[in-house]
Amino acid sequence: MLTTVCQICNKLIFGFFSLYFSGMDQINLSKKWCQKNGIAILDNGAIAVPNASDELALEKIRFLTQQRVVPEQHSPAEIRLMHSHAESIDDEDLLKHIKHLDASRNTSWESEPIINLVDSLIIKALQKKATDIHLEPLADALRVRFRIDGLLTEYRTFPQWLAEPVLIRLKVMANVDITERRLPHDGSFAFENFQEKVNVRVSTIPVNNGEKCVLRLLPANDSAQTLDSLDFSETTLQAIRKIFSAPQGLFLVTGPTGSGKTTTLYAGLREIIQRKINVTTIEDPIEYELRGANQVPVNEKCGFTFAAALRSILRQDPDVILVGEIRDAETAQIALQAAQTGHLVLSTLHTNSAKAAAARLLDLGVQKSILDEALLGVFAQRLVRKLDKTTSCDSTPQYKGRTVVCELLLPNNTYADGTMQENATHLIHQGITTEEEIERVLGATFSHQTNR
Repeated sequence: MLTTVCQICNKLIFGFFSLYFSGMDQINLSKKWCQKNGIAILDNGAIAVPNASDELALEKIRFLTQQRVVPEQHSPAEIRLMHSHAESIDDEDLLKHIKHLDASRNTSWESEPIINLVDSLIIKALQKKATDIHLEPLADALRVRFRIDGLLTEYRTFPQWLAEPVLIRLKVMANVDITERRLPHDGSFAFENFQEKVNVRVSTIPVNNGEKCVLRLLPANDSAQTLDSLDFSETTLQAIRKIFSAPQGLFLVTGPTGSGKTTTLYAGLREIIQRKINVTTIEDPIEYELRGANQVPVNEKCGFTFAAALRSILRQDPDVILVGEIRDAETAQIALQAAQTGHLVLSTLHTNSAKAAAARLLDLGVQKSILDEALLGVFAQRLVRKLDKTTSCDSTPQYKGRTVVCELLLPNNTYADGTMQENATHLIHQGITTEEEIERVLGATFSHQTNR
């Protein structure tokens, strides 16, 4: 089997196969269509198919291309390998192809090279495990950066004239007005390649050199992550499981954007969602699919706010309610009322620590006696990069992946397993991360406290 795979790779590397770049000029099939239908275009003009005798599929290809089709049978695994190799080709190949076009006439957002370039950027970001793509127009270039493990990393720069057709392509995909460039826009679209499917959230804003665009990449399918997979200590894990098993009350998760709050809440819900209960979430927007839950998207433009949605859901006989974020006094009041009347309410707050959550709710007008009665706990978390133990460079630490540093504040004002600072110190002593990384994420004040 290994020999066969090597032979296939050799064919790909030495030029037998160059998917889309030369083949697309002769055969009018898009990359996505080929991936979806399990075929690949070969450099010699033939088409790799899983079944060369499938006349129905071949006739469909003939109809789309209006050309004679020469099928060449390959296994589905071989075809997937062809696509995988093609997607590992550097964007220089696409750029060389684009440079042959007349920039004044043939670089519209509808042109195949622009479509392929946009697809390639998303695929590259997925391969690098990026969560966001930043497309930033500079005076003389289009800069592309990926957010990987919480940090923005420059991927590459493209010629400045590509900024407009690339942005229009993304706006069209996200169903955004392409004529209005003076205002920010938000939209989304689904992107699928042969490996995975993601939801792409698009945000544009006018800047001095045009429009900046940020793409947020969100898994389209339920990741099936559970609490066991989130690197919590055993003590914290058991305490959180006890909270999710409670029949009623309020549980809050705090932290900045991108700290994993939704991941934690979803992981807990997955463990209880099969208990013959009605789970409803209110989100803005819905980030991930959660099987077994009724997910309600907020639409503030038409007045369907978190508070309005929460009031309606309370008439839907819910057992567990996830409120994406408590932003205002009205949502806070309704959430507390629901937590006191037989519902388990889960939500998030943007505070720096677990103790700050109670103060934030009191500032929103919640009565302290009601809060003390309903609150089950407050969980604060951050994500820090983990040391890559496969490298041995002492002067410059290398990181790979992230882990959680957290604290769980219980109703009796004690911590389930230490404060965030104490847990950060523990990660440093275990060699999981570095003091510099803790200081970067938690701040210098937290870092100094870990040294006491």
